[in-house]
Amino acid sequence: MLRISNPYAAIAYGQIAERSINPPGAIYAAVNRLMWLPKFGPPYAVLSSDTSVEKVELERPWMLLTAWRLGLDGPVTSVEGAKSVLEHRTFMRTPLSKVSIVIPKPERTVTVFATAKNATGIVADVLRYLGLLYGKLTIGDYGGKFYVIDVDPVPQLESREEAKELAEVI
Repeated sequence: MLRISNPYAAIAYGQIAERSINPPGAIYAAVNRLMWLPKFGPPYAVLSSDTSVEKVELERPWMLLTAWRLGLDGPVTSVEGAKSVLEHRTFMRTPLSKVSIVIPKPERTVTVFATAKNATGIVADVLRYLGLLYGKLTIGDYGGKFYVIDVDPVPQLESREEAKELAEVI
């Protein structure tokens, strides 16, 4: 068994492995936020230039995500701050950073580790929709409405309980 924490490497190795806990297609669907955000996420806008942020009509503060899960997400509270982040992403070496997604910043977030065996509610729906057997999902609370704001298809295991739950799925 080979555990890889980089989702892009997991997609590549999954293509040559005979079997994979989370299939490569499911990992791909999870790291491409535009695959699941329309169905399970909050209202959003897609941005691909540093000036288009001016046209976003979501209430501030915002969360500025990359369309592909890269670990570069963060809150912004002004148009100038958003422009600066978008400009930086435009000039990064990875083309995956050039398209951003803006969502309203949730009141609070909860991150949960889940497997296909123990997941319930929206977490179970997302795992099933993407074809994942396990993952770590971040749920945002928007005044009592809950939306998925991140899906990690190859999360680090942080406790014995998580390792045990994954072993049961395997």
